[in-house]
Amino acid sequence: MASSSSTSIRNYTFQVFLSFRGEDTRYTFTDRLFENLDRMGINTFRDDQLERGEEIRSELLKTIEESRISIVVLSKTYAHSKWCLDELAKIMQCREELDQIVLPVFYHVDPSDVRKQTGSFREAFSIHVGNVAEKKMRRWRDSLTEASNLSCFHVNDGYESKHIEEIINDISKRLNPKLLHIDDNMVGLDFSLEKLISLLSTHSNNILVVGIYGIGGIGKTTIAKIVYNKIQSEYVGASFLQDVRERYKKGHQLQLQQQLLGDIVGKDIL
Repeated sequence: MASSSSTSIRNYTFQVFLSFRGEDTRYTFTDRLFENLDRMGINTFRDDQLERGEEIRSELLKTIEESRISIVVLSKTYAHSKWCLDELAKIMQCREELDQIVLPVFYHVDPSDVRKQTGSFREAFSIHVGNVAEKKMRRWRDSLTEASNLSCFHVNDGYESKHIEEIINDISKRLNPKLLHIDDNMVGLDFSLEKLISLLSTHSNNILVVGIYGIGGIGKTTIAKIVYNKIQSEYVGASFLQDVRERYKKGHQLQLQQQLLGDIVGKDIL
């Protein structure tokens, strides 16, 4: 993989920032979404601070700025939280000023309630009246309206796993990494993964080669794929060449070279 340290392309600390109302979805939908994003190697920020104050932390605002995509899970009591509304206002600001991608998810709420601040969203703003400056209230309202008009996902009926799969596929296409398929039934690989990732966790610009060996069928390729998915976003170019020995013996050297160069530069090499 080619290091991205010398590129002028904007570097992001996180690929995805999750904005959500903890009371509604922390241990349900948002948790499953985060787990699936992480499993696919998509570097995602989730604020796990359960106790929140009145004012949003400056570090969190900086994290939003340093994220490529924001997923906003708009649930029934999202607007009851000043913290969530401040997050959303910052996210929409980053969309305007930094071209951040914003993906709203309407989780068991009517988009028109978000757009017009009716239903549970009207109830939330009635609580904020008198406690929040009118200027900030207007900013919150504008952010909700703007977010509701974006391309979005609706989670109302059906299996949530299917909705999560759609979101993951959409994000994968937007981020444009070629994520490798990983089987769901992985067992006993955590220790090996941690060891391998620790070996690769070096800030040196030197060439690094790590070998994985063992008898067939113990998960060597699966481990390599998982690590590849997790770290490929840290590099300008990345390629996963599978079955090199067999392909080389069959005289497919040119195809291997074309795949390697094509993956790194992001286009087909003829």
